Amino acid sequence: MTSITGAYFYPEGRSESLPVTIHILANSQFSIVDHQQNIIATTSINDVAVKDRLGSVPREIILPNIGLLTIESSLSVNAWLAQSTTQSKIAKLESNKPLILASSILVPAVLYLFFKFGIPNAAITFAEYVPQSMVEIASRHTLLALDKSVLSVSELSAETQEKYQGHWIQIRQKLNLPSPDFNIQFRQSKTMGANAFALPNGTIVITDELVELLEHNADLLTAILLHEIGHVTHKHSMRLIAETMATSLAVDYFFGDLGALIEAFAGLSNTVIQNQFSQKLEWEADNFALSQISILDLESDSFARAMEKLAATLPEESKFQYLIQSHPLMRERIENARKAL
Repeated sequence: MTSITGAYFYPEGRSESLPVTIHILANSQFSIVDHQQNIIATTSINDVAVKDRLGSVPREIILPNIGLLTIESSLSVNAWLAQSTTQSKIAKLESNKPLILASSILVPAVLYLFFKFGIPNAAITFAEYVPQSMVEIASRHTLLALDKSVLSVSELSAETQEKYQGHWIQIRQKLNLPSPDFNIQFRQSKTMGANAFALPNGTIVITDELVELLEHNADLLTAILLHEIGHVTHKHSMRLIAETMATSLAVDYFFGDLGALIEAFAGLSNTVIQNQFSQKLEWEADNFALSQISILDLESDSFARAMEKLAATLPEESKFQYLIQSHPLMRERIENARKAL
């Protein structure tokens, strides 16, 4: 017979506790004995409810209609209680070392595959089913907000704008692009500088500063325009929205109960993941532009030259920036464009 000392018994319906000794008997039986060697109860380990282990907190055993038994946690006590058939499945899994080791490898791997492939693939499907009415509303509201904040009316002459519009109508017809129709607009922006961006409904905004940087070269401007058309054609805006939403929900679901530390990690993870998605989308848009240039009567190095002019306005890049910025490194994009010649 094995005995466990240092236990306390709380009789049902009473607040006081009694110091007791537990005698472990044969056939999973055990007895609770007080200091006068009076037997308080004799029962089976399988007829009581063993609460899950929580660090070094005393273990609790509920004896139905009898009371509560508490014992200091130790290796021997935990080994004895592990024999209980009433122990929760979670507690048994937590004590299974091979399973813990396998989980420590498999869980991160599954999460990586989920974030790397599952969410992006689901986002592609999501983008195809977004109603056009929602795309139009989102695009109009976005442009309106930008017009009230960082954009202002273009200072390019009406003649210049009409010339580019006519040129791009011809480009559009040659490429036979799918819907939506593309609406090219000019804006001035000291905040954004030389830039161009596309909204989901096919509106493409080109800044005066970009036109000046490219020295009014229609081929170079068209190369940049093709890049933005690539974003619209591949529904990148809708995909990015879906990826960002799904990533946030997934991080909250998997890690939301771990407190402020995980909240900070979730925010960082979401940023890094979103940046990786954006890099992928930028490469897609670049390669779309390069494939379309070969169809048009443009100089073959138009996109590379346009990117080189943009790169000259930016600070020197480092490999570290590749990990934290949303776009691929400019020099890598230029090299990719040169290889396509």
